Amino acid sequence: MRTHASWTKRPRRAIAWRLGLLAAVLAAGCGGGGGSGDAASPESRATATGPGEHAAAVDLDLLPLVNPFVGTKIGNPNPDNQGTGGAVGNTFPGATLPFGMVQFSPDTGYGEFYGFGGYNYDKRVIQGISLVHSSGTGCSIQQDISMLPIVGNIGVSPGTHIENYQVPYSHANEQAVPGYYRVGLNNGVNTELTISKRTGAGRFTWPATNDATMILNTGRNGVGARSAQLEIVGTDSIQGFVETGGVCGGGGYYVYFHGQFDKPFASFGTYQGDTVTPNSRTAAKAKNNGGWVKFAGGGQVRLRIGVSYVSTANAKLNMQTENPNWDFDGLKSSAQSTWNALLNKVQVTGGSSDDRTKFYTALYHSLLHPNLFSDVNGQYIGFDNKIYTASGWDKYATFSGWDIYRSQVQLIGWLAPKEASDMAQSMVVDAEKGGGGYPKWPTANDDTCVMVGDAGAVIVANLYAFGGRNFDTAAALRYMELGATTPGTRSRNCEIRPGLADYLGHGYIPIETPNLWGAAASAEEYALADSAIAHFAGALGDNAKRDKYMTQAQLWKPLYSNVSGYIHPRTAAGSFKGSFTRTDGAGFVEGDSAQYTWMVPQNYRGLFDRMGGNANAIARLDEHFTQLDSGPASPYAFMGNEPEHGTPWAYLFAGAPYKSQAVVRRILTELFKNGPDGLTGNDDLGATSAWYVWGALGLYPEIPGLGGFAVGSPLFPTTVVRMGNGRTLTINAANAGAGGTYIQSAKRNGQVSTSTWLPLTQLAADTTLDYVLGSAPNTAWGSAAADAPPSFDAPRTTTNASSFFSDFEAGIAQPDWNDTPDFATNVGGYCCGLAGMETSTRRENVAHSGGTALMYSGNDTDATRSFSYNKVFDVRIPVSATTQLSYWIYPQSSAPNSSYVAVDLIFTDGSSLRDSGATDQNGVRVHPEFQGRGGRLAGNTWNEVRSNIGQWAAGKTIARILVAYDRPDATGTFRGYLDDIRISP
Repeated sequence: MRTHASWTKRPRRAIAWRLGLLAAVLAAGCGGGGGSGDAASPESRATATGPGEHAAAVDLDLLPLVNPFVGTKIGNPNPDNQGTGGAVGNTFPGATLPFGMVQFSPDTGYGEFYGFGGYNYDKRVIQGISLVHSSGTGCSIQQDISMLPIVGNIGVSPGTHIENYQVPYSHANEQAVPGYYRVGLNNGVNTELTISKRTGAGRFTWPATNDATMILNTGRNGVGARSAQLEIVGTDSIQGFVETGGVCGGGGYYVYFHGQFDKPFASFGTYQGDTVTPNSRTAAKAKNNGGWVKFAGGGQVRLRIGVSYVSTANAKLNMQTENPNWDFDGLKSSAQSTWNALLNKVQVTGGSSDDRTKFYTALYHSLLHPNLFSDVNGQYIGFDNKIYTASGWDKYATFSGWDIYRSQVQLIGWLAPKEASDMAQSMVVDAEKGGGGYPKWPTANDDTCVMVGDAGAVIVANLYAFGGRNFDTAAALRYMELGATTPGTRSRNCEIRPGLADYLGHGYIPIETPNLWGAAASAEEYALADSAIAHFAGALGDNAKRDKYMTQAQLWKPLYSNVSGYIHPRTAAGSFKGSFTRTDGAGFVEGDSAQYTWMVPQNYRGLFDRMGGNANAIARLDEHFTQLDSGPASPYAFMGNEPEHGTPWAYLFAGAPYKSQAVVRRILTELFKNGPDGLTGNDDLGATSAWYVWGALGLYPEIPGLGGFAVGSPLFPTTVVRMGNGRTLTINAANAGAGGTYIQSAKRNGQVSTSTWLPLTQLAADTTLDYVLGSAPNTAWGSAAADAPPSFDAPRTTTNASSFFSDFEAGIAQPDWNDTPDFATNVGGYCCGLAGMETSTRRENVAHSGGTALMYSGNDTDATRSFSYNKVFDVRIPVSATTQLSYWIYPQSSAPNSSYVAVDLIFTDGSSLRDSGATDQNGVRVHPEFQGRGGRLAGNTWNEVRSNIGQWAAGKTIARILVAYDRPDATGTFRGYLDDIRISP
């Protein structure tokens, strides 16, 4: 069997699969071999170091530390946690290779809740054994090309009555380790499964009988096969296809197979629907069809079967190439060797046996997907249903986009850059052939439109950031931009960013937008994706595009309400949704506002500023983590689902890393277990397991598209990571374990460090991290502002710009702040329960240009002194002698104080434009009180205000643009619009 190229750059170690080791693996049973060994047990079976290798490259025997049954049983009985695919991992225990095309695994049912991976630990019957599975989805998928060994004859059709043939079994007679699965069925058939990349190998041992029958239930799968076809060829072979939908039944694809048994058929037949036809060789294309073959005398029968998404001929070629000699034991040994080599990319030592098993099981589950899609001849079927050939790279498919972009693909990029590069290139060609947009949740060669956001762009950016660099990056950026700027861009039948025109025009997506799931959640997803695009463009050297998309990445801000203090859905008219509570799921996806408010990892600093600073943010996080996995309609954390995966690390940005260390450790110990019920949420093709891997390492890829890690406390005393760049990261953690949650001190390559951010660039050479951990928090470590990970605001806020312009239209800077005063007194809300002056974008047919303007409104409640100076934009613009400010204002006559409003500027030295004496083109001070006096601004019409501010402020630097109301002598309401704000050199 060929090996993955990126795992063979250095000389391969010979893996000594001794009989004693195999016996230990087989004795592991359904526990996956975890056993009760102590911390030294893997090292005691280390193999010899290969020539020229670093001493840390010694391979350990890690397979006994993988329990494939983790996640096959419900893990959280809380009924509130059932609505997002169920509180179960939905994993499968069968045989597969890292990123392999084939997952040969038993099925206890088809498309059943609590068993979308095909296997429910609590259901003690097997209805089939199929060749294609996905691990951890939240709805039905695959289970393609099913078969079932029985003892008996075919009576009623298995196509419509498979329950009549299902076979009971006991977990006591079941074993699973990476690359191998065995079950002794209660009917006396011993079933063994192993695999190569594109083929399955079965070894079935019947008792002595003339009723040794293999049902070939090709028309039955997890989503309800649309059609299938089976041909019984000659005396020993089968072939055909399954036509089916992808995840949740979306999209559609064909998967082909060709198999051969090593014993001739004694008899055979087919069925279609309820019709059973003995001696028939063909079950023609239809639903609920299949067939059976019988073997005289029973005994051992071997099967080799190839899979292809191109043709039965290619499936046969895959079979003949990868399993030419019926060598079941050789394939098994090779598969286990491949797994052991990959798992040894991360060696952890010390800690408890359960913790090590949880870790390596999570690492195993993290490396199952995406899946090889091209055949041994390089052919694959494209998103346009045409056949292409991948030359020098492998095509991959089945990306659980919304789930895996957060941390799983980063792990692949870090450990396996060759595969990561090919996965990125796969996404690029899918975009090219599928309509110009990256797939959202592709299964095989079609998109399923499942979930929200622009996950494909983030996946490609993350694969690149963490090491997968060998793909067409120029095309990758081009398709990212197309999806981010062109409404209607599609991947097959899926619109990549529904609501994009509103997102760019309003600066958010109105909650009433049709054909869109979760307006607020989608806008947050788009902003997050834009930040990843920005980092990707910057890494390619395109700083203009970096700045453009980082500005666009701030479009979560218009959804943050200073009144509610949360990400708060808004209407098309601009008002925030009424009757709002933080546990309201309207506008969100598998969660609520209390949970989604934290989903801005690109700019936690900006979020915390809006919350009132670090202390307020920390207090809110403390309350949030009162519960760890409370479900989608709760004020507390929902760690069983992906939108909150980054939230535990948010403490680092607020100067409280010790609190993150505590929360992460609670999650690792309370929500993950070494047992079938070991996952409390869907594993989602490795997304949840990858979170565990990162948490146990004390590292987390928090910022989308940026190579680097938020730093936490390691779970194990020693970790050695063989990174994909050929270098080694060694993590030593004194006192790690139950008594060592908190970082007391840290060093990087011997130098004291208090930084809670580790850029990937610092791992370009062999690196050692040394921690001293303790049972009590060190509140000082990592608490300084300079220790925090970076936050990325609009570039104008941190870098000098010579000018500024916003007309509040698509692609232009949108307000950084909503309804947030710098300072105010005696000004309340205009209406609608608002507590103060409002400043937010509106489309109300009164814009000076385009269709959008900035609405202002409020209510002056005191006749002696009232004002409100609301933040609108943060900038950094040096003022020269010729710098000018201009804007247009439309005071509404229906509110008496509407003209007492002006644009104000705050400079970095703390001074302001209003107090500078600056005047407009009419000689009137650019101060809201003076602008309002004497009726100088006409009501219900647009008035231009221009000022040569350089005359009064040359040499200063503008830090903030405000919209200001100020009137000392009257009460009353005010309302109007501002548009086309410009600062020019």
